Amino acid sequence: MKFTPRFRALCGALACVAMTGAATAQSQNYPAEPIKLIVAFAPGGITDSITRLVAAEMGKLLKQNVIVDNRPGAGGQVGTEYVKRLPPDGYSLLVAASGYAMAPAQKPVGYDPESDFEPVALLGSAPNVLVVHPSVPVNDVKGLVAYSKSQGGLPYASAGTGGANHLAGVILQDMSGAKLVHVPYKGAAPAATDLIAGSAPSGFIDLMTIKPHIDSGKARAIALTSATRSPLLPKLPTIAESGYPGYDVSVWMGVFAPAKTPPQIVQKLNEAIRTVLKQPDVHARLVANGIETQPNMTADGFRKYVKADLIRWKQVTEKTGIKFD
Repeated sequence: MKFTPRFRALCGALACVAMTGAATAQSQNYPAEPIKLIVAFAPGGITDSITRLVAAEMGKLLKQNVIVDNRPGAGGQVGTEYVKRLPPDGYSLLVAASGYAMAPAQKPVGYDPESDFEPVALLGSAPNVLVVHPSVPVNDVKGLVAYSKSQGGLPYASAGTGGANHLAGVILQDMSGAKLVHVPYKGAAPAATDLIAGSAPSGFIDLMTIKPHIDSGKARAIALTSATRSPLLPKLPTIAESGYPGYDVSVWMGVFAPAKTPPQIVQKLNEAIRTVLKQPDVHARLVANGIETQPNMTADGFRKYVKADLIRWKQVTEKTGIKFD
C-alpha cells in the first residue's frame, strides 16, 4: 500500500499532537511518584547538606517523597554524566556545584553543560576556606606560599578534580608562585576528615563543612576564597586582601534536569525550591552556615547565571593557561 505525501504529513502532525497531549498530561499530573535528587558528591559536604534540607521541605510541598541519592566521583562528573542518560521526566534530577561550569573549560568532559541539561534552580552559594592542620607552621597566605616553596610542595585537599576547591588552589598557585599539590577526594566531608586527622596538611574546603573544625581548633583558617569576608568569620581576611587582588573563587550549588524535560515540570520544580528557600527556618539555617540564596531566581535566571559562569571560566582558562587531565 502506498501513502501519499499529504497522508504521511497528516500522520506526522497527528503524532506530534498526541505527543504534546501526553507531555501536557504528564506535566499536569506531576509529580505522580517519588522524585530523586542525585547529588554528585559524597554525603556530609555542603552540596549534600543543603540538598537534604531542601528535599525534606520539597516533599511536603509536592506531596511526594524526595529522595537523595549520592553518586560522587571526579569532582561531580560521575553523577553528572549518570543523570545525563536518564529520562527527561522530572523524576531524576542532578544536584551539581560550580565544577559543572568549571570543568568543561579546563578539560574534555562527558557532558555539554548547555545542551545536556535544563537548569532548574540555584540552591545557594558560599565561600571556600583555605585551611591547614594545626601542625603546619603558617598563619597567613604569604606564610603558606613561602612554606610550600620551602617544602618543595604542599599537598592540599579538595572535594574533587575540576571543582571550586581544586581551582582555588590552582589559581592561587598561578598568582603567587606557590608550590601546591592537589589531592582530590570524593567530596568535602572526606577531605575535611583527612585534614583534621593530619593526613592532608592543607585544603580548600567550603565554610559550612569546615567551620565546626575551625571552631574546635582541629583546623586553622588562613583565608577565605570569596571576594568579601564572611559574617561568620569576620576577622578572617580574604585571599584577595592578603596580597592577591582580584582573587575570587566561591562555590554555588544548583539543581538540573536532563535535557528536554517539559518546561512546565521545570517551572513547578523551580517554584517549589524557591518556596522552600523563602521559609524562615530554612533561610536561617542556611545563613547560619554561610550560604547565600537568591530565592527570587527563576529557571531562566539560573540558566543565565550558569551561562555567565561558563563564560567566566573560559576566560580564566584563556588568560592563565590552566589545564588539567
